[in-house]
Amino acid sequence: MSSTIRDVAIKAGVSRSTVSKALNNSGVVSEETKCRVKQAADALGYQPNARARNFATRATYQIAFLADFPFDAAFVNPHLFEIMRGVQHTLDKKGYAMVMKHQDDKQSISFVEQAWLQHMVDGFVFHMSVMSKRLSALISKENIPHIVIGKPNFNNRLCWIDTDNCLSGELAARHLLEQGYTDFAYIGGRAEDMISWRRLHGVRQSLQENGLNLPHDRVLQSQSTLADGARAMKKLMRMNPRPQAVICANNPIALGLMQALQAKGIHVPEDMALITFDTYPFSMFTEPPMTVVDINMYDMGQEAGRLVLQKLKHPATQIQTYITIPTLVCRGTTASLRK
Repeated sequence: MSSTIRDVAIKAGVSRSTVSKALNNSGVVSEETKCRVKQAADALGYQPNARARNFATRATYQIAFLADFPFDAAFVNPHLFEIMRGVQHTLDKKGYAMVMKHQDDKQSISFVEQAWLQHMVDGFVFHMSVMSKRLSALISKENIPHIVIGKPNFNNRLCWIDTDNCLSGELAARHLLEQGYTDFAYIGGRAEDMISWRRLHGVRQSLQENGLNLPHDRVLQSQSTLADGARAMKKLMRMNPRPQAVICANNPIALGLMQALQAKGIHVPEDMALITFDTYPFSMFTEPPMTVVDINMYDMGQEAGRLVLQKLKHPATQIQTYITIPTLVCRGTTASLRK
């Protein structure tokens, strides 16, 4: 038979209301009493009733995760999947559930307003893909606890975390330059994919510092899929001269491109070098393994989960910071051209 709140109260020598306050961190209860109650609860294996806990604290113990991706993109896009895993892991440890919602920027405003005003969730983690000025204004107006993953591309008072994607692009271009490559192409994501275009900005900055440039006709857009990487190969083959090296905005593009090149009899890196971003999920398992600029998106997700819970306790905290540093991982898709 499971233990009850009355059992905990008897063992700790306090009232049932004190047990409730101690376990929910509500009301005025001394640290000594809290400790005694929690020890009694642990000894008895007591688990608070979730519905009763929620009623007492007026909390839902749910955090919404919003992103503007197709419904199944979390399982196709490794970047998003790793972020979500990290957020979920942190929330799980603290007894919170993550509710994932796919919304475009227009849908997101009505959902966030409804979910917040009707107390459906306690806070939000937003992927930058869903963020807009109107949503930002709603968050500020209602003082909604939140974290945005990715720096928004407009002036704002939002709380956000990000990796330095410009630096990631710089590292990719610098590595290729050090290997002797001077003629690049870049395959990015959608026009609104700010991660991809910040990486492109870093690539261009590194090239300019070395007296080179990346012409607009050598920058390709895509939907960031394997098929897009394969289609990009055909465009690369029509370029004259053919680029020595290609920087791909993510793993799926790079893998699709590599497979298409190899099917065409074009060797990597002997005929064309490749570099991409993020180790997960394909880069270590290709032949040859891909050279990457690695960003630990799982850690990014964990930090987002931690910080949104921090915002619940300290709503006035302002968070705008770069938290992960990109690192170059040299593998087999780049090689020195220098003799």
